[in-house]
Amino acid sequence: MLVDTEKVDLPLIRRTQRILARVSLCVSGKINDKIPFEEESFTTAVNADGGLLQLRKPVRKGQRLSLFQTKTGQQEFCTVAHVEPIDGVFASVRVQFLEPHPEFWHIAFPPDDWTPRHPDSKFNRQSHSQNSDTRECVKLGNCL
Repeated sequence: MLVDTEKVDLPLIRRTQRILARVSLCVSGKINDKIPFEEESFTTAVNADGGLLQLRKPVRKGQRLSLFQTKTGQQEFCTVAHVEPIDGVFASVRVQFLEPHPEFWHIAFPPDDWTPRHPDSKFNRQSHSQNSDTRECVKLGNCL
């Protein structure tokens, strides 16, 4: 039996290991840079640089989103790196944090390459210094 597949352009080198994990999130952003939205969602995989989540709302590559973990009260900003439609309702959305933030996922035993001090680490935290001016609180309503 042959299965049709679609070519997906993915980076050849992953910065950090991916872990399969379902984390509940409230995702917020703006549709077409105009209409604010909030959506309850979840991840299917996470890494130190971001994650893979399922969304109903339309998003595009390069769009900025806010991820809010209702369980921990933590918020992190990210950029959409890739969107792949799953069916007529959901899309698989790969997001990348504005800077690596492995602590956001609260993984008890993260892979060694999730820390910049490890020799296998593929990122350097100094090049991703936190800019407090870009951090802004987003008022969330429906997802709380």
